[in-house]
Order: sequence, then structure tokens, then C-alpha cells
Amino acid sequence: MEKKEKFDYHEMTPESVSENINTVIFVVNPEDGTVEYVFENVFRILGIPPKDFYENSGDKANEIYEKLMETFRRERPVFRKVLEVQGFNKAFGQSMWLSLVCSPVTFSTRERYLFSLSDLTEERLIRRALSEAANAASQASAAKSRFLSNMSHDIRTPMNAIVGFAALAEKNIGDDEKVLDYLKKIYASSNILLGLINEVLDMSRIESGKMVIDESPNSLPEIFADMEMLVTEQMEEKHLHFHVDINDIKDPQVYCDSIHLKQILMNLLSNAMKFTPEGGFISLTLSQKDCDTDGFGHYEIRVKDTGIGMSREFSYRVFEAFEREVNSTVNKIQGTGLGMTITKAIVELMGGMIDVQTQQGKGTEFIVTLFLRLCKRDIDPGDDAMQNSPQQKRDFSGKRILLTDDNELNREIAAEILMDYGFQVEMAENGQIALDMLRQSQPGYYDLVLMDVQMPVMNGHEATRAIRKLDDPRLARTIVIAMTANAFAEDQQAAMNCGMDGFVTKPIDVEKLEETLEQILNRDHKS
Repeated sequence: MEKKEKFDYHEMTPESVSENINTVIFVVNPEDGTVEYVFENVFRILGIPPKDFYENSGDKANEIYEKLMETFRRERPVFRKVLEVQGFNKAFGQSMWLSLVCSPVTFSTRERYLFSLSDLTEERLIRRALSEAANAASQASAAKSRFLSNMSHDIRTPMNAIVGFAALAEKNIGDDEKVLDYLKKIYASSNILLGLINEVLDMSRIESGKMVIDESPNSLPEIFADMEMLVTEQMEEKHLHFHVDINDIKDPQVYCDSIHLKQILMNLLSNAMKFTPEGGFISLTLSQKDCDTDGFGHYEIRVKDTGIGMSREFSYRVFEAFEREVNSTVNKIQGTGLGMTITKAIVELMGGMIDVQTQQGKGTEFIVTLFLRLCKRDIDPGDDAMQNSPQQKRDFSGKRILLTDDNELNREIAAEILMDYGFQVEMAENGQIALDMLRQSQPGYYDLVLMDVQMPVMNGHEATRAIRKLDDPRLARTIVIAMTANAFAEDQQAAMNCGMDGFVTKPIDVEKLEETLEQILNRDHKS
């Protein structure tokens, strides 16, 4: 058997080793701290040539180089010592974290120091990223915990009022004045509860990317007039001085999403009302600035109050989700901590910006900047004026509705409202029953079907598609209006796609239901 030749590893050069490792070895003279030897891989690892260490001629502005040279001159440990050097490496244009193991060694009879350098930068960056992620997750968790705590309190408060006043109303049947007062308080508490639910749903839609902006021709002065009309009574009830100012608007007609613009204004005004004590001042201002983009107008909206204001620290977080300033005054005010987050998201979806100026004890001013496409044609306010003008209660006597809903209480509520307007009401518990009742009826017997969407056996969409396919074309054209708790734009579009003629939401807004029924019945009558 042939004898294998033994390799003499002493013949290996430091250069051959350094080419394949990520550790740099420095040999340093203890008398003056000069570098007598360094691995060639120092250029690969630090971007600094070996000669710069030998000749002490490196870039003095390179922080990592200067810190290494200072360490070589300073450190003289008796035993092995681990050091860390951190600084900006100009050669790579980044900060670096380096580990240095310093040990006294003897070469022949000469005493020297051996510095072994390893790059910890990637490890430190990963640890920092993990730490920041953990911190962010902890803050988000804490914010959501506060949100759930606030929601638990803020939902239970109006619910307690609803349940309590309902019980009081039941006990005081016969005392009309007391019962009417309790019913008003139940209605007000219900609106608070609905507002909380809507904010949570809006936030969910924003986070899922489902909120969309739908632009149409609108008059800004009319939008602001609507807002003034909506909040004036609330301002007066709280004894607040409210002023609306529209300055020098040369282009009042624009394309915008009026619903979402009104939501922005309502959120800002509601916020001002919450945090402004009685006797305070609130102003809503619209002004037009110079705009360099043809076909667009630059508009600035300001909502200013003389309320409690915010601390500087909280003003930086006011647009973050679930955040509410912690103090004895704010803690007594209901809210999810989502209103300003939603407002900022809508403003940004509209291509705008929002900022806040505030001082604790002095008040707050929110500034919204929007760039809106100009509408050259005048918008006829006639229809809106008609809708906003006081009207007598509509009379639908002689009209018959097929009310379809799987929930008995919902059927009872809707039936009472409809009969109060003169409708004759027949009811079905699901879409299949409604389809069968319509199929067995004479054309024109039912003037319309008010259809819930989510139902067992056959849902509202399926029932409507089946109605549109009935053999008798007159029955197939029966008006079908969706009445559903699914209140988003995509839900309305889904209703239209399956052949429905209109859309109303739950909880039922009596005025909107009345308005929708009249519009659709009149339209059908004219056609």
C-alpha cells in the first residue's frame, strides 16, 4: 500500500488563510501602537488598504479607521480582552459594529499584541430590526388594548342608556311627557352607538384598501352650507359660538366625493365640539389659494376651536390608530381614537394633506389642503334645495309592499314604519317565500319588494335574480329595493348588479327610506 505523503501545514501562508475567512488579524507593537502586520483581507472587510495601517496614512475623516488606530495605541491588557468598536466607515458609506479580541502574545522573544477583528454589522442590524419590530408590535398591542378598553366603555355607555331608558319608558306608560323624553334619549344614545360602529367599520375598510373615492360635480359652498345646517343645532345645545367663513372662492364648482368630504368636515367639527367647553368658539373656514396646475383648484379648509388643546407629545400621534390622549378631561369623553386616523386616510385618498396646530389650554386648529379638479359647468342646486326644504309627511296610501326579512323584530320595525306612511304590508321570511308569493300574485298587486340581503334558504341577491327571470315580464319588472345592514359601496354595487332598483341601509333612517321609496315609485310611475 502506497504511503500517503503528509502535508506540512506550517507552509501555509497567512495570505492564503485570510482569503477564506472573515476575521482580520492585526499584530501591534506595544511600545508605540504601530501596526506591524495585518491580514490582506482587511480591504475586503473594511474597504481600507493594508498600507494605510502600516503607514498610519488612512483617511483621518474615516471614523472607523480612527477608532481602530486609537484602540491599537491605547489597549494593553494583561489577559485576553474583548472590545467593541462602532463608527461610520467612510469607505463603505455606512456605520459598522466590530468585535476586537485583544491578547498579549510573544513571537520569539518579542512581546506583541494580537487584535482579532470580526464584523458584527449584519448581526447588529438584524437585532436592531427585530428589536424595533418587537417594540412596534408591543406598542400596537398596547394601543389595541387601550382601544378595546375604550370601546368596551364607550359601547356599554350608550347601551346602558338604551336599556335603562327603555325600562323606564315601560314603567311609565301613560305619562306621555316622560316616555317622550326617554325615547329621545334612547334615540340619541343609539346614534352614538351607531357612530362608534361606523368608525370601526371605516377603519377596517381603510386597512383592507376597500375605501374608494367617487368623484362627481359638486358645489363647495353648498357642501359647507349643508354642514352648517347639520351641526348648528348641536353647537347651540352646547352653547358654542359657531362661525362658517368662505373666503374669495372663485371656483366653487369642483369634482369631488361629497360624501367623504362631508365625513372629513363632520369628523373635524365633532372633534372640536367634544373638546371645546361651553361658551367656546369653533370656526369652519374655506379659502382658495393660487394653483399652478391647470384645471385644478387649491383649497384650504380650517377647523379651529378654543378647546382644551393637546400636548406637544400627543399632537405627533393624533393621527395614529387607537390613540387617545390620557388625561382626566379626555377620559370622560367618548371616542374610539379612530376619528382622526380615518380623517387623515380619507384626505390622503383624495390626494390631500392634513396638519394640526395646537396648544394645551388654548385650542386646536386642523388644516386640510385639497387639490380638486374644476368643474366648468354650473351645478343646478334645485334638487338639493327641494330635498332640504321642509316637506309634509308623504302619503303612500294604496301602495302595497312585500317586506322580506328573516328577522322578526326587523320585520316588525319596518312594517310599523311603512304602515305609518300608508303602505299595505305583507311579509315573507326569506327570498324563496317572497319569490313564491310574487309568482302567485297578479301583475301590479305588489308595488315593490323591500328585500333583505342576508337570509337563509334564498338570499336577497338570489331572489332578485330569480324575480328578473320570471315568465311574466310584468312580474319580472317588479321594483326590488335592498334593505340591508351591509352598508358599503361594494354592497350597493352588488345589489345593482343583481337587478335591484334601490338600496337602503339598516338601522333604518326613516327620512331616507321615505325619500328613496318616493323617488323610485315616482320614477316607475313616470316610465
